[in-house]
Amino acid sequence: MLTKYVLASDLEKMEIRFNVNLDPSFERVPKNHGVSVGNTSYVITCEHSNLLRPLRFGMTPFYASEPMDLSSARAEGDKNCRNDPGYNGSRAVFLKPEFRKPIQSQRCLVIADAWYGWTDHHKPYLFFLQNKNRPFAMAGIYDTWKNPESGEFVTGFAAITTVANELMRSIGVKRMPVVLSRSGERQWIKSTAHLSDILRLLLPYPSDDLKGYPLSELANIPGFNDPTMLNPAGDRLKPELHPLFTNKGYHKAHKEKGNSGVHWFNTEN
Repeated sequence: MLTKYVLASDLEKMEIRFNVNLDPSFERVPKNHGVSVGNTSYVITCEHSNLLRPLRFGMTPFYASEPMDLSSARAEGDKNCRNDPGYNGSRAVFLKPEFRKPIQSQRCLVIADAWYGWTDHHKPYLFFLQNKNRPFAMAGIYDTWKNPESGEFVTGFAAITTVANELMRSIGVKRMPVVLSRSGERQWIKSTAHLSDILRLLLPYPSDDLKGYPLSELANIPGFNDPTMLNPAGDRLKPELHPLFTNKGYHKAHKEKGNSGVHWFNTEN
């Protein structure tokens, strides 16, 4: 699942990257180094594909009687409970009642610079794309819920997750957000896109294009939002460039020495 990510890019950079403008009915959102459930962050929706809109991270289905704050939706739905990377079955997210309507017509691009992942031993890592490819877009869905007590309408979003790629699995991280290619971004928020075409996009991001490094316990503090939480607490991971030498033919991760103290935003790749 995805519970925390980073969005620290300037608003103007986001507008240029995605060819959008901030929705004039919303105010700017501050940079956030630890976007968590309950925070407001930027998305681009099917309904307003030319606008950047700040919405609540954490989705409650329209029919719910109380807030659910769902941060993520599994691409496989209730299938592949063991997170088998070789799973070839249905992307059954559309079978879940809470996601059935949003996946059909309420999709969004979740704008991010990086995301957090945790190993089996609860060690935090930061993951980001190579070559300063940020901001980027994660596949998301959204819904609007009416609070039965206050009558307030709350629109929240959740990210779609899939099985982790080889790099992340090598350190014990089992899930990752669906990071979209640029062509995939356009398809994801195309209101007339067929469901079968949408589901084909729900794949792990290639290990070769991903970087990561371990973080300190600062990343585990709820509500903490400071650039220091992004400081490396060890060497960066790097995908092995010679899969020929691996047993199963896929890339394995190794540690890249000599840059453990380099902050993520200052790295060249």
